[in-house]
Amino acid sequence: MSSGSGFSLPSRTEMSIDQLLQDADHVGGVFSTGYEKCNILTNDKWTQDAGGLPKHTLLIARPLLEGDEIVAEEDVQNAHRLPEEPTQFERPDPSDTGSTHALLLRVTEPADIPQEGRLRTNRFDAMREAITGDGGGTPSPEDFVDVLTRREMQYSGVQTKILGTFHQTTNKDGEEELTLTSDVQTFFSAGHYVVYKPKDDALQWIASYPTTADNNPVKLGNVRYTTTDIWGDHDDVGMYFDVDEFIGAKTAVFGMTRKGKSNTMKIIAGAIENHDSGIGQLIFDPSGEYAYTNDQDRECALGELYDESGKISTVYKFAAEEESDRFRPLRTNLLSRSNLDVVKEYVRRELLGENADYIGRFLSTEIKSPSEIEELEGGDRNRHEWRLSAYIAVISKAIGEEAYPEGSDATEYISVNDDVLDEINSHARENHEKNEYHGVPLGYYQGTNTLVDFWEAVAHNTDEINDAHSGDGDWIDDELDNVLEMLRVSGSQSGYQKLTDLRKYHNPDRDEDVAQEIYDLLADGEMVIVDISNGLEKVVTSEKERIVGKLLDESMERFRDAEPDEELPKIQVYLEEAHQHFEEYRENESMNPFVTLAKEGAKFEIGMAYSTQEVTSVDARVRANTANWIVTHINSKRETNELSKYYNFEDFAESIRNVETVGYARAKTYSGEHIVPIKVSMFDTEWVRNNTQFGVKKDGEFIVSRPADRD
Repeated sequence: MSSGSGFSLPSRTEMSIDQLLQDADHVGGVFSTGYEKCNILTNDKWTQDAGGLPKHTLLIARPLLEGDEIVAEEDVQNAHRLPEEPTQFERPDPSDTGSTHALLLRVTEPADIPQEGRLRTNRFDAMREAITGDGGGTPSPEDFVDVLTRREMQYSGVQTKILGTFHQTTNKDGEEELTLTSDVQTFFSAGHYVVYKPKDDALQWIASYPTTADNNPVKLGNVRYTTTDIWGDHDDVGMYFDVDEFIGAKTAVFGMTRKGKSNTMKIIAGAIENHDSGIGQLIFDPSGEYAYTNDQDRECALGELYDESGKISTVYKFAAEEESDRFRPLRTNLLSRSNLDVVKEYVRRELLGENADYIGRFLSTEIKSPSEIEELEGGDRNRHEWRLSAYIAVISKAIGEEAYPEGSDATEYISVNDDVLDEINSHARENHEKNEYHGVPLGYYQGTNTLVDFWEAVAHNTDEINDAHSGDGDWIDDELDNVLEMLRVSGSQSGYQKLTDLRKYHNPDRDEDVAQEIYDLLADGEMVIVDISNGLEKVVTSEKERIVGKLLDESMERFRDAEPDEELPKIQVYLEEAHQHFEEYRENESMNPFVTLAKEGAKFEIGMAYSTQEVTSVDARVRANTANWIVTHINSKRETNELSKYYNFEDFAESIRNVETVGYARAKTYSGEHIVPIKVSMFDTEWVRNNTQFGVKKDGEFIVSRPADRD
């Protein structure tokens, strides 16, 4: 192992127990042990020299006596006398052990030693004498007991939890490697386990286990047992995670607001993008901090990262009216026939809960897509074309003046008999003329919404138009009339007026469905940041659900149609304030795409990182299938009690509630054998420079150069 606190994660084949104890501090020995816990005898001097023994400190206990050094069977039978050949040994060097195993321990609380009652009395007497002596309550060193008594009083006990056993195993290549297993095969009552506090590279290796240089390690933070640092011993001992463990898996980041959840999510996203740029990443950005910097010192944003080919992300934004190099508009053109499915979904959402009969008829009317209509013939084709055209007219009327962009000439053609057209023109404001080859053009032409004008005339004069129709049956059949009812307004909140909020979702400058566009980018391995900081809550919720719904639909379809050896696109989704999404449809989870994504995403190669301050708000089945856990400060005992049901988080419950330092967290990765307390790294220019191949560009200039541009 290298010295110092830099990056050092040797392969498990290069490690041994003696290397774990390299430069370790001796802190005591085990005087009572079992399969789950053991008690350690320690001394104030040893703990001070080791920089203290905070709660949750990781310790290594290795047996001083093993094998032939243990009392032989015949000597055990003759327990009334000493062995004929007493065991001979010298005080060992902690880094020269030859031990077959060592126990990994974690400090949990103080423990009584056999002399505790007497020592407690001595300490009480000594303190009483010191504070009531001649110094008037200000004790001096001379006021304390003699050196011999003080030496005895410095001994105390510490209880630890046994996290596992380090020992050598043989890997599939036939090589010996150091392995940590999370149980104990046996313990030696008279084994004289000596206990050490590992540090520097050894502690880094233990904290990161089983991640080594053989994997894809990325630094998540530095090991921190406490936020208090009396002796200045907080070295930069890293805790590294294997990026592959986060790809396609669920990761939970729990904690109160402003305690570092977003920063942690940025590190995960940045690490995955650096590891494999072919993985699509979808980030819903509720406050704009993923897309742009928040102007804190050294801070940067994912939206400002560049690789050799350019910007690594595409940002969608509600406030963006036109596409630019920085943003793309999030809203969709609701009058484009290619987006009919999107329009119908929005209409369904807007009219959800409406009980009027005409609304029910409108929603139940079949509106075929242009491609479906193309497959029809004759009168059937014409009737479905009229129905679609009238449906779009209702949407256009609801959107109002913002329906079409200024200066546009957007028209579609429908076939209309001359007698019917003449009757319609007798009631319409505009004169609608037939094109010789294509029929009647309807849409937006020379500043006039001819589509709405045409169908409003039809809606309000159905009897006259049907009378004028010389063909078989009525020109306006029941299905078409169900649509036209939305144009017959009888009050301030009836008909199309119930759909006026559609204007919030409409962008006339876009032809493609934004949800489809985002999915295509994700399938191509792009990072997409959806800035939802400026949208209305209702609109934001609707768009997020639609985007996630599209992601699920496309993934399910690919999953069904995939060839046996075909790989699905790998996609990661990042969701903040997860409690808002997992709770909203709790009574009807089948309607909630976020719950579906969390439960079924893994089989479609979709991973999820979600963050929230409410552990209980996340469905228990989602929690049970969450692979990686990162927990900062949570102030609720109810929430920490729920958290305590998983792994060994009950050991950390008090510190989770009490320690409010930003970024102080407890991390448990999928393959990690134990929870590690850490101070999460800051996602800043330094982290980007040290952990990725990206540059950082602000205001047109690189403040962190890309590797190819560096000297």
